[in-house]
Amino acid sequence: MKLGKLVATGFALSLLAASALAQTITFRFNDPEAPGMRQALDEFEKMNPGIKVTMQRASWGDAQQQFLREAAVGTAPDVAQLAFVWPRSFGGAGALRPLDDLIKRPGLGVKGWDDFFARDLAHGPDGKVYGIPFTTDTFAMIWNKDLFAQAGITEFPKDYESLRAASQAIHQKTGKTGWGFPAGSCGTPTIWFALNFYWWSKGPGLIDQGPDGKFRVAMTPAQIQEGLDYYNRYIQEGHNPKSSMSFCLWGAPEIVEGMLSGSMAVATVPDTVAIEINTKWKQRNPDKPTPFATSPHPAGTNGSRTFFGGRMLGISANSKHVEASWKLIQFLTQPEPTFTKFYTNYTPAQRAALDARAWTPELSGYPEQLKTARSWGAYGVGPVAIPFMWNAVGRAAGSVFIGEKTSAQAASELHDAISKELAKNQK
Repeated sequence: MKLGKLVATGFALSLLAASALAQTITFRFNDPEAPGMRQALDEFEKMNPGIKVTMQRASWGDAQQQFLREAAVGTAPDVAQLAFVWPRSFGGAGALRPLDDLIKRPGLGVKGWDDFFARDLAHGPDGKVYGIPFTTDTFAMIWNKDLFAQAGITEFPKDYESLRAASQAIHQKTGKTGWGFPAGSCGTPTIWFALNFYWWSKGPGLIDQGPDGKFRVAMTPAQIQEGLDYYNRYIQEGHNPKSSMSFCLWGAPEIVEGMLSGSMAVATVPDTVAIEINTKWKQRNPDKPTPFATSPHPAGTNGSRTFFGGRMLGISANSKHVEASWKLIQFLTQPEPTFTKFYTNYTPAQRAALDARAWTPELSGYPEQLKTARSWGAYGVGPVAIPFMWNAVGRAAGSVFIGEKTSAQAASELHDAISKELAKNQK
């Protein structure tokens, strides 16, 4: 055999050997941007030729139960995308590997573990870390500058009473809806977020944790009632019409189309919905500038407060490729190139990385809101589950909006329901 053929054959065999030696890890990805994420994973493989990544897909609706079923029989993916509030229950169930030893290493994120948002939600019941915050999001206010101008309002209100007054003035002077928040009741109603934003701006939340480690219902019935009364005034005064009780989700067509048609002046939405509104406007009105701007929610005595939503990354307890899995997490938590090139609709869950996302001017309210957002904290790690409170708050608000109960009655019953759930579950 000629020397050239021998060299070529040897080179091909070496490639085959290297390929055979490469570790293959699985990555469960639930967001819709699969093509972009696959490109990011291809970049990771180029940088780490000894590691191959198989991307698995699941919908967010199925992802939680699917992962737990797989973990129970040892077939869960090596790395999984998790909702912010999953590490506690997944860690408690033994489905995730503790990461405390790994987060001490250099190379995680821009400035290390202490720079990540919502680290408290990454802990399991045993206090160990089971997730790495990956992306973060929050709600901000999107508003129509033209409708505000028609009502003679030159800037977005800075406090809640000014916002209510602006909403009312817009309706009186233009005939349009002011702040058209969804007022309907369902399993996951938007009013849960709106009420918490209002309550947090005043100080306490529904659940808090004391210095002794015990959890408590931190709000009085009167404080709960104040929030219910605030939102009920919009409906009773007519600048958020009673038809808003027919839908409950923040991204409902009534919200998106209301903003696009100019029949609604203000909405509170996550950035994905704000992007949808702006994108559809540009598609329908290619020769017109967008009329929308975004701003943080109004402030109270405790400032403007929303929450850190987002995704985490975790390593399954059954993973046999922990080192390769950790390398993938290290890669994905560096803004460059994942967030700057491939996964650009999302914001890294790190203070030092907020500017890694190229926010357009009409979305500038989101990075400002993230600066004053808070973790779910005791909501996420306490003995009263968020779904329980979410549903109970929605029912209480709905009963007030339709006139079934007074705000005082609904607030008292909500306080009692959460107190009983806390007493039942707190050890």
